[in-house]
Amino acid sequence: MEKIFATPKPGVLVRHENGKPLDPAGEAVERTSYWLRRERDGDATLGPVPEQPAAATETAVKAKS
Repeated sequence: MEKIFATPKPGVLVRHENGKPLDPAGEAVERTSYWLRRERDGDATLGPVPEQPAAATETAVKAKS
């Protein structure tokens, strides 16, 4: 499934479908009707998942080696 980046509107507590609160800074989530409703209801903003900087990707690869 496609991933999107969900960010709660300021002052709004948005929960995942499992009840866990969404990080106020935003999180990558699966694009489902649940998150589309959160956006439609004005509780969250949805957008593309931000790209990781190249340095962070290289560090992660080195750490796994």
